[in-house]
Formats: sequence, structure tokens, C-alpha cells
Amino acid sequence: MDERGSQATFPPASGLWSELSYLVSKKQRALEKHADLQLYKSEQFKAASMQIPDAIVSLDQDNYIEWFNLPSQSMLGLRRQDRGRKVEGIIRQPEFIEYLKLTDYQDALILNSLQGKQRTFELKIISYFESHKLLVVRDITELYQLAQIRRDFIANASHELRTPLTVLKGYLELMQDMPGEQQLLWKTPLEHMENQSNRMQSIIEDLLILSSMESDSITAEASIVDVPEILQNISIEARQLGSDAHHIIFEITPNLKLQGHTEPLKSVFMNLVANAVRYSPEGGNITIRWYLDKEGAHYEVKDQGLGIAAEHIPRLTERFYRVDKDRSRVTGGTGLGLSIVKHALEQHGATLNVESVVGKGSFFRCDFPLDIVVQ
Repeated sequence: MDERGSQATFPPASGLWSELSYLVSKKQRALEKHADLQLYKSEQFKAASMQIPDAIVSLDQDNYIEWFNLPSQSMLGLRRQDRGRKVEGIIRQPEFIEYLKLTDYQDALILNSLQGKQRTFELKIISYFESHKLLVVRDITELYQLAQIRRDFIANASHELRTPLTVLKGYLELMQDMPGEQQLLWKTPLEHMENQSNRMQSIIEDLLILSSMESDSITAEASIVDVPEILQNISIEARQLGSDAHHIIFEITPNLKLQGHTEPLKSVFMNLVANAVRYSPEGGNITIRWYLDKEGAHYEVKDQGLGIAAEHIPRLTERFYRVDKDRSRVTGGTGLGLSIVKHALEQHGATLNVESVVGKGSFFRCDFPLDIVVQ
């Protein structure tokens, strides 16, 4: 109103003002529609998360609980009043607190008990939306038990096969020492039987090694592994295995060691060398390198053997997978060596890279991370 108390005059609702009013109103309706859509999607996501059987907990950058789904209440004992509390104050197990301090959550945490429940749980943290995190907890008790039954069966069966195989090998040795014409008559069949019994023994030994590695992630404490010393011993064994029929070259960086587990690493190094010797023709060059660069420590085995077709390379670490079954039987391969290599490397956070060209040879490289390198 003006000084006389009359109504102020506003621009008419036409022309430019009408157009502006329409555009503002349209923008406002669009924003409201977008907000409603986002709210609907948010509610839809929360409803879906409530139906997932795994416990899901959203944490902010300081690990305060923002929200959680229904299974978190039964699995972790969370209640509505726990929102806004630090998750470390609720899940107080030392292994979980140490896991929460990590910056790289690539690996999951396995616990055999959680919040007083004697079951097997897998805990995984997933980073999202800047510094926020999702804690996902799965009950894997049944899966773990099934895997344990399978591992126990393999181990027990392998142990049970050892006794009759030992008896069989004893009688074969006795028969090979038979005097006179009997020895000449049975010489070739007995040699074949001995070769196959030796191959069976190798399979049993490899199964036991693989079963031991799969049982868990190596319960023994890690120690400093003197890799150059291991490779020095392997160089002697490799030349014996090749009967001096190959040119074997070792290039070893001295004092380059690893923090890890000795026996599994021995299996890695020896299996790759044995494969190179086994599948390389006489007179071929085999080069073994152990060195360090800015990426980590590397173990390389390069041969001039038959090579491997590209379609076989992704399956090389599968149990009992053989590129050439007939050749494996002749050379004594069990089809388990690269499975052992794969499991041992995984336990040390390492990876296996394979390159090969048919008719020219193969190249195997094990890449170990810098955080386990010792100099």
C-alpha cells in the first residue's frame, strides 16, 4: 500500500512477466517431480535392501552408522538407537577393527564367530559415494562346511591310497630283481607298471599339497623366505631332472627375499621349472629370472618348448587340465602343478601371467607385491 492506503499497482500477468512466471512454474514442477522420483528410488532401494539376506550397513567417512537393513538386526544385533554410533563400538572383535583400518578392501574378512554366534561369516567393505562405505556381512557356514567336506575327502582318500600303493611298489621292485629268464620276460611290463605307480604317487602328493593349501589361508605365521637360496637348490634339481639335456640359465638377484611361507613358495618355483624341463625338447634354452622393479618382485620362467595355444591358457590352472593328455602321461605330469601355483600365489597376494606361442615356447611370470618384499 502507498501513503494514501491504496493498493500498489503490479505488472499485468501478460507479456514478459507471464512468460517468466510460466518458466519459473515449469522449472519448479520439474524439480518437484525430480525430487519425488529420487525419493521414490531411494525408498525402492531401501525396500530392496531390506529383503536381501545379507546384513548391509551404511557407514560414513568416520565409520558412524547411517542406516542398516533388517538382517543386520538379527545377524549383528543392531537396533534403531544404534544409528549415529560408531560401528567399532558395536562389533568389537579385534580382527574386524584392524580390517576397518585398511584403505584397500579388495579382500574379504572371514570370521568363525561374530557377535557371539559360532558360525562362519564373510565381511566385505565396499567404498561408495566419496568416503562412504557399505559393510556387507554374509553367513557362509554351509558353503564353508561343504568346502571343508570336499577338502577332507580329498586328503583322506589320498592318505588311504598311499598304503596300497607302497605295497604295490614294493612287490614291483621285488619282481624286477627276479633272476634269469623271468626278469627278461617281465622287464618291459614291470617298467610300465613302475612308471604308472610313480605317476600315481605324484598325483597323491600333489593332491595332498593342494588340499593343505585350500584348507585355509595358511595358519602358520609368515616368515622371511630366502628365495635366492631356494632357487639355488632348485637349479641343482632342475639339471638332474633334465639330465643335462637342456641349457638352463638362472639369473638371480641376491638378497631379494619375501615375507611369506616357505613350502608353498618352493612349490611355485619348482613346479614352473619342472614344467619347462618336462615340455622342452632336448637342447632347448630355459631361463629362470628373479628380480625386483618398481612394481614388485618377479619370478620368470621362459622356455623354448612346444608352446600352448591361446584357447588353453585361461584354463591352465584348473585341476587335472592338460593341453596334451598323451604327452602328460609320458612326461609324468599330474595336471595339478599349476593349480598348486595358483593357490600359493593367491595366499601371498601375487598373480600369475602366462604368454605362449605354439612352436616357440612359453613364458610364465609370478608378480609379487612390494609390501611383502624384503631386502
